[in-house]
Amino acid sequence: MKFSAGLISSLAVAGTAIAAPSKKCPAGTLPTTTIAGVEVVDTQIVRDAHELVKAFIPLQPYLYNHVVRTWLLGAAALNNNATLKAEIDLELHAVGSLLHDLGWDQRDDTPFNTHQYRFEVESGAAAVNFVKAHPDGKNWDAQRLERLYDGISLQTLIGVPDFKNIDTQWIVKSVGFEFPQPRSPLIPEQFYDSVQGNFTNSTLFRGTNDTFTRFAVKDPETTYNTFLSVFGDEYVAGYSEKGARLFDLIQGGIQLELGQYPDVPFTPLPPVA
Repeated sequence: MKFSAGLISSLAVAGTAIAAPSKKCPAGTLPTTTIAGVEVVDTQIVRDAHELVKAFIPLQPYLYNHVVRTWLLGAAALNNNATLKAEIDLELHAVGSLLHDLGWDQRDDTPFNTHQYRFEVESGAAAVNFVKAHPDGKNWDAQRLERLYDGISLQTLIGVPDFKNIDTQWIVKSVGFEFPQPRSPLIPEQFYDSVQGNFTNSTLFRGTNDTFTRFAVKDPETTYNTFLSVFGDEYVAGYSEKGARLFDLIQGGIQLELGQYPDVPFTPLPPVA
């Protein structure tokens, strides 16, 4: 019985704990610049991460605009709360926000998607590989890399990041500023206006719908047991995750159990009131 490799990978990573102290740079020591009216970190690795996602512009301009808006809106929220901003690894936040959807890349020769895992896992692994290969990756210890991976790979698992570290939470929260509406009260209106004015969200939902449907067409096994399965059900002829669901595992287990222990009774709990 086959299950999404992304599900198994996420469970494995979630069980890995690293106790080493983080090497994050104090916020006041980082160079900054202003984009669409928002002050953001301007280190070399952040500039290179931004340059990397510009490769999406020809085929998926909505994707480029989406990840940049995620970064800028998250930064605008942090800039609006000095106490919180001082607690965040701002360089990690920038890189994680910019690279959080690398796995959406639909180019035939994409270097970011192995077509083996759900897109969140592909994106997290690709972001970690980018940092490791970067000349400044030497400044990223194992804990920073873990926080980067977690912030990206857990982005669609509602509730799970709430009990992770603050850096992981803020990558996920920044995606939430963008997806879905309404606007967050944590971000002053003028920054929403300036960010969306410079990086339009006019095709975000149509682009997302198309991308999620393409996952179900191209890599259906990576969509099983995830929220993406509904896009296969609704849009892809012949798509079915039946036989690969956790439900199917339980039902098969019941039959095996009855065969192995035919004389052992089971009494269900009383019906739920």
